[in-house]
Amino acid sequence: MLIREGNWTCYACDEDCRKGLLTQIKPYAFNLFVKRYGEKQLLDCLEANEKAGVIYHREGINGDYDDFEDVEKLIEFIRTGSCT
Repeated sequence: MLIREGNWTCYACDEDCRKGLLTQIKPYAFNLFVKRYGEKQLLDCLEANEKAGVIYHREGINGDYDDFEDVEKLIEFIRTGSCT
């Protein structure tokens, strides 16, 4: 984890960590996505997906991004907004 001026950003770290929140698939996949494609691309994809009807939080903290067991499939869903 990189700590800088009180902010932490796991995606800025070179370590492939699965500690804390990163033991869960959604935070881990989002972290890998940002490492691969950058923070701006993640935000752009989330915005485009939301406009296309993808729900981040449907019930409580669960939504369309929580229906995955495979990290690579979730990353592809973030990129495309499609499960195919």
